[in-house]
Amino acid sequence: MSAARTQAAPAPARARGGRLSGVLAAVATAALLGGALLGTTPSAAARPAGDPAAGPAGGSGAGPAGGTWSGTWGTAPAPAAPDGISQTGIDDRTVRMIAHTSVGGGELRLRLSNAHGTRDLVLGRITVGRAESSGSATAVPGSLRPVTFGGATGTTVPAGAETVSDPLPYDVPAGADLLVSVHLPRPTGPTTWHWLAQQTSYLSDPGDHTGDQGAAAFTGTQTSWFFLTGVDVRGTATRGTVVALGDSQTDGSGSTPDGNGRWTDAFARRLAADPATQGLGVLNKGIGGNRVLRDGTETERPQRGTSALGRLDRDVLNQSGVRAAVLYEGINDLQLAPYAGAEEVLAGLRTLAGRLHARGIPVIVGTLTPFKDSPLWTAEAERQRLALNAALRTSPDFDAVADFDAVVRDPADPQRVRAAYDSGDHIHLNDTGYRAVADAVPTDLLTAGDPAISAPRTDGRHP
Repeated sequence: MSAARTQAAPAPARARGGRLSGVLAAVATAALLGGALLGTTPSAAARPAGDPAAGPAGGSGAGPAGGTWSGTWGTAPAPAAPDGISQTGIDDRTVRMIAHTSVGGGELRLRLSNAHGTRDLVLGRITVGRAESSGSATAVPGSLRPVTFGGATGTTVPAGAETVSDPLPYDVPAGADLLVSVHLPRPTGPTTWHWLAQQTSYLSDPGDHTGDQGAAAFTGTQTSWFFLTGVDVRGTATRGTVVALGDSQTDGSGSTPDGNGRWTDAFARRLAADPATQGLGVLNKGIGGNRVLRDGTETERPQRGTSALGRLDRDVLNQSGVRAAVLYEGINDLQLAPYAGAEEVLAGLRTLAGRLHARGIPVIVGTLTPFKDSPLWTAEAERQRLALNAALRTSPDFDAVADFDAVVRDPADPQRVRAAYDSGDHIHLNDTGYRAVADAVPTDLLTAGDPAISAPRTDGRHP
């Protein structure tokens, strides 16, 4: 990483961030200690869902496919909603889910989670294949392959744990739709899921349909992912992962369903098109309604997930080959009751940055975009948004700033999103708006010639 902090928009004059108040410093310290690494290393087959010491995080050992294990697709798990299929669970059905890849490789492994389950999760047969066409549940003929766990065709994941499959030699193109089919032979109880997928998943008639090339048995649809949280790849050109931690703006609310129009999708295409950043995967760890400081279980919507502070280990630090993180979160802390102020959110973001820096991971922070005319807009929330953005633009706690506010606001009324970028609800963006966001992320920290990312830091120091 270069010594200078970089920004997508013209940089304002640098200023040192103000000190946290005693109360906020105590909160930040407590959050940091709460995310300390566990002292034991459980088996990779089933480990606590937030344990960064146990998984393949940063796993860069070369294998048959060479290169670095990198995340090509990911989502963030959350607790079941109070009602619906996530609450009642799934019994003797096959779920066929689509994972749109960001980087290619010659070997893959799957991540599945029972982080929020209330009982052991029995995973039956699992296959991976290529979708015949975008968003289709039909597999390319001959593309389906079984996935194993310690050589077995299924496994059991205890409540609160996750599992990683055996590596599977498989040609994974970048920008492709993988079909991951999971048979759930026993009642799952409340599921670990991701509710706002912006992607169709398919639910079968009773039985194991993981080996079905066609889609005839997949008679039900959902717009959520269940239990599947990641796909890692390794190949001769894979170089690591950029992880985006955020809320519904990162989750892609407002983008075209099944269209891969999230800003992280556009960012992955941008990285792939640039020889300097080719080989980097992008993981989307946004959750609709998520906050920096407060869990969804503290409200009536548990599906909003664990706070960013609470899920950093699982969703970022425990991912494969992490080279940088983008923090784009805080608007829900300001606009949803019980409300937080700009100083509190800034303290939380600083804590996240400190924990990432302790692992040698550079941090890009995003400013919060306008939302006037949204039902949740208030003059006070707007005041806090502007104060937080001003602090983010000048704080020395982050390595780069992506000034999303500057690129999407209406020049005639900066409290509003540009009409051309507005999905219609005056807070979430459309595909065009998310492309503008993707273009605003600085990539100086990600270039191959930057010594700060040529290998993970091991001295625990901020690059």
